[in-house]
Amino acid sequence: MKLLILALFSLAMAAPARAYEDDGLTEAAVSTETAKTGEEEEAQPVIQENDEDLAAFVTDYVRKDIQLKGSFFLESKPDRKLLKLDLVSVESKAAPGENGAKKVAAVFKDAAGKKYTAFFHLQAGPWGGLDIFRLELKAPQEKSKPTPKKTAK
Repeated sequence: MKLLILALFSLAMAAPARAYEDDGLTEAAVSTETAKTGEEEEAQPVIQENDEDLAAFVTDYVRKDIQLKGSFFLESKPDRKLLKLDLVSVESKAAPGENGAKKVAAVFKDAAGKKYTAFFHLQAGPWGGLDIFRLELKAPQEKSKPTPKKTAK
């Protein structure tokens, strides 16, 4: 009896595999598409939104990030510091970038009152919306001390 149950069990386990083989489903799918070279890469779609929409998108992005994290954080590359920034303004005019991308500038300030400019590089997203693919932080320009005038002797 045990031998009969064992034989039926092994037969039941082998049946689904045989059914797949009969239908040809165990064969590996082979792509007939040729490999793309770097020269054949598809061009990035052009952003269709106007400048005001791009500025509103960046503003909304910053506000949502502040809601999630409590503040907007960016890393200062030269001194490797994490800056906690407050949004001051977003430029309403977007600058053109490479491959149909756009660049929107935003001004932030830190707790000490130093102002930083961040550039949000935008491109058309794969789903039809917008995508921020790079953030670039420009260090604040230090105010130079006025040079003392030389007096003639």
